Amino acid sequence: MKNGLVILVLSIGLAACGSVENSRYRDTAMLEKPPTLALQKTPQNVVVDDSIEPKKQVGGLDEKVVLLDENTKKLVLKQSISEAWRTVGTALRQSDMKVTDYDKAKHLYYVSYKSQGMLNGLVGFLNKEASEVIYLLTLESKDAETLISATLASNHEQRESANNNPDGVYENPAEDSDGLIEHLYHVLRDDVKTE
Repeated sequence: MKNGLVILVLSIGLAACGSVENSRYRDTAMLEKPPTLALQKTPQNVVVDDSIEPKKQVGGLDEKVVLLDENTKKLVLKQSISEAWRTVGTALRQSDMKVTDYDKAKHLYYVSYKSQGMLNGLVGFLNKEASEVIYLLTLESKDAETLISATLASNHEQRESANNNPDGVYENPAEDSDGLIEHLYHVLRDDVKTE
């Protein structure tokens, strides 16, 4: 019974609110109107291309990096030396290569690289640390571009790297600077994510 009485009182209150006529709320003539915008007409002979274009790959430098296949492989990065220094550093951090040391003033990176050769791959499978070799990446300014080359680091640097590794065993490393340059080329061309 109480519920019915509450519903009746609420219904009467709602009906009373609806029947009040207040011109202030019903007259909209005094409201501000939005400005009228001129519509631009499109010409009749315009053709709209709704085809979907393939999106450009996110990441990678594409044609900004070139692999020179000479006596020893080298890279040409179509960037100034300071830009190339940052780009190569980013690529090394984003790849499986480890920077063991660097000299920014001389534009040198010392990189630990696991050779992908057949013999080194077998040695690497048996002893992970034995196949890691230290290489020297050198960046040289050539006009508005940067030339990147790789050479095997000195025996002293190889031994020092092995000594810093608790399980490291120094062995005379096999030369695979061309493999390092090719690997860096693919990272720079396809995978590096620069801001």
